[in-house]
Amino acid sequence: MANHEKRPMGDKVHLLLAFRRHKNNLGLSNECIRVVINDYDLDLALLEEKCKRLGGIWRIHHTANTRDTKKAKIWLLHKLIESNQFDGCIDSIWKTALLQKECKAENYFMFDVDTPEEPHLSDIITCIQNNNGTIEKIIQTPSRGIHIITRPFDSRYVLMRPYVTLIRDGYYFIKEIK
Repeated sequence: MANHEKRPMGDKVHLLLAFRRHKNNLGLSNECIRVVINDYDLDLALLEEKCKRLGGIWRIHHTANTRDTKKAKIWLLHKLIESNQFDGCIDSIWKTALLQKECKAENYFMFDVDTPEEPHLSDIITCIQNNNGTIEKIIQTPSRGIHIITRPFDSRYVLMRPYVTLIRDGYYFIKEIK
């Protein structure tokens, strides 16, 4: 990108992450591609094309919490001062900075529910609602489970259910690319 081109970057951003895991791609190595979202539809389309070009089975995820660019800039500056191991890869370390837990700008919970069985899914959703949890999104996963994005609440009773894991700063599934 040339210096005169606009680089829109807000105080808060989301990222797309594409993962190619060895266990799903025999003969291909693990790989991760990270993209800061400026224009969701365009960035997703470009990421999909890149995944197709690289080959294999990819899973694209979206950050559950926005990232604070001011906190990430401070993290990045400290890393650059502390070490010279990052010479020549500022773009990569910038994305690493954005993904640090101390750089999250929101505090959504993501419940990873690993069962396709409807009675369990309904019970977990009801439990969240009965404990004053506000569900923001429910996303189907490739393993026929779900990701549930909520505002923070007392989640102890939900976590007593089988198949449920709480991820405080995770990525939810968007799509699979083959």
